Amino acid sequence: MKKMMILLSALILLLSLVSFTGCGDQPADDGATKADATEVATHDCDGGCGMTNMPADKTTEIDGKFYCTGCAKHMQEGDHEGHSH
Repeated sequence: MKKMMILLSALILLLSLVSFTGCGDQPADDGATKADATEVATHDCDGGCGMTNMPADKTTEIDGKFYCTGCAKHMQEGDHEGHSH
């Protein structure tokens, strides 16, 4: 019975060490890879509505400036004054 408990404890210890250390086949992480992968380009709306840090895919570029959907609609219609969201 004691031998079985010792063997079982050793097996649990070995499995826990393997699970915590991993297999070692992963490439070295230089820190820049994770930062580049999670970084998303954001823009502030240049239309005066006050929207900030919008993802680039949610903005429209007109004449080198970025606008939210509402402001872009007004810019394309030529109505630049007096709109709000």
